Amino acid sequence: MLYLMAVDTPEEEAFITKLYSEYEQMMYKVAFNILNNKYDAEDTVHEVFLNIIRQDRLVNLKKLQTSGLKAYLIITVKNAAYKCYNSHRNRIAENIDDLYSLEGGASAEEELFSGYEAENLHKALNKLLPSDYDLLFLSAVMGYSISQMAERLEISENALRQRMFRARQRLKKIMNEEETVNDRR
Repeated sequence: MLYLMAVDTPEEEAFITKLYSEYEQMMYKVAFNILNNKYDAEDTVHEVFLNIIRQDRLVNLKKLQTSGLKAYLIITVKNAAYKCYNSHRNRIAENIDDLYSLEGGASAEEELFSGYEAENLHKALNKLLPSDYDLLFLSAVMGYSISQMAERLEISENALRQRMFRARQRLKKIMNEEETVNDRR
């Protein structure tokens, strides 16, 4: 618990240690449910504890009753996890060039996205349902094959192909709607 070095008094250190031991697992579960990544969830929990110390919230937290303290920590870790999740999505969308195949032929993503500006694509990706976004991310950015994705998602390859098709169609629809709105301006 490196962040204990940031507290000033032994009383504050004891309070943070108590908070950590009582609520760390609960906070981790909340973060993991949002992020679905062990390391990001752990980082988020530690970041929340660091922010509590940095922003000198210990005095106010000591005044809260157990239920209020628990609610505060849940809300804080949820917000931090959503911030982390959105940050990852934005970074991925900024690397939009990775969506294009490096091989000679045009990929399905290339055909779908051709003619669209990166900014419009970025906006459309952020409007997708998380499940659609994840499928396109695994395929286009991470380079997973259909068989790898099907195995990871525990579904048949045919079902995955259908989901991919529908996700691309929804993305295309969102992008066409964006283009229509931009044309009206």
